[in-house]
Amino acid sequence: MERILDAATRVLTERGYDGASTNRIAAAAGLSNGSLYQYFPNKDAIVVAVLDRFADHLAERLGAEIEAAMSGPWQSGGRSLLEAQIRLLEENADLLRVVVEHVPRLGPFDKLDALRQRLTDMVRIYLLLNRDRFRPGLDIDAALWIITETVGQLAIRYVLDRPPIPHDRMVDELAELIIRYISR
Repeated sequence: MERILDAATRVLTERGYDGASTNRIAAAAGLSNGSLYQYFPNKDAIVVAVLDRFADHLAERLGAEIEAAMSGPWQSGGRSLLEAQIRLLEENADLLRVVVEHVPRLGPFDKLDALRQRLTDMVRIYLLLNRDRFRPGLDIDAALWIITETVGQLAIRYVLDRPPIPHDRMVDELAELIIRYISR
């Protein structure tokens, strides 16, 4: 099964969703189509499994970063979390493109939603525990939505569009944006 998912990841990143076929995936895995169909009924089932594995990978890597970020000062912890998120997306840019372009057509993915919820919950806890460090009257729920959507969308667009902004500069500017938004 891992061999099929590895092959499917390669085919998806090289050819995109539309260029990936069960024939190409089977050939890349060194299997016959019949053998492939013993594990997956169609291409979409393979893509879902690849994306679930991708979400598990991101959750594992970001989970460790979140725990480390929560133990230090909020400005440096937040910056390191932003840096980790953008770096992970950069490392998986081709697969990210498949996610962004084709997930809406394939429907919701529980693991991607769970990852988003986990990140949101961690930021919520951090904001609540450190409320006295932020500007008075900060609406935690509004700030949480604005921060997670801003960071998520900007990180994805940065990785996929590749603007002429160095990685560290992007992280610094995004951190500054968030820090100024929530600071006293």
